[in-house]
Amino acid sequence: MTADPRNTVSEITEITDKELGLMIGSFFRATGWGAVAGGGFFLVFTVPAGLTAMISQGDPQGLLLGLLPLGIALAGTLIGMLLIGLPLTALLRQFRRERAPIFAAVGMVGGLVLPMLFAALLEGAFNSGTLWIGFFFGLFGALAGGVCGKIWGSYREDVARAADGPEGAPTNPFHDMIY
Repeated sequence: MTADPRNTVSEITEITDKELGLMIGSFFRATGWGAVAGGGFFLVFTVPAGLTAMISQGDPQGLLLGLLPLGIALAGTLIGMLLIGLPLTALLRQFRRERAPIFAAVGMVGGLVLPMLFAALLEGAFNSGTLWIGFFFGLFGALAGGVCGKIWGSYREDVARAADGPEGAPTNPFHDMIY
């Protein structure tokens, strides 16, 4: 327990439904826009190929081909957000340093490194071919991570600024009734 009974006991019990909705919405907004930034370039090539396959062969799987880069980018961005973004949020929150440029920079580095590690994992070794393939996809991963980190970091910066505002941290009326 803390020495001051007015301090929060648990952050989970201090979150309102509105704050939780904003947090979840910001998480998915950051992940979605990061995926569009990272995989959108490839859609220029795959959507026409997918439409051609659908029209000429009558194969509805052409739609899957057309949207495959977006799905891969969405999965990669979500993995990066879960493995890097959320732990970074906890760390920066602890040190009270939640700033959008920090999130964006770490997102870019993570987006560059994770595809390289994934390519090495698939290849079974880390050689020069794996490095270049991972680096190529890592450039798009860095773009996705930077966009995702900027959007998530802007949200977290606003939350931190509101918590440090003149009214201070929101109080829990049940906690105040007990003490």
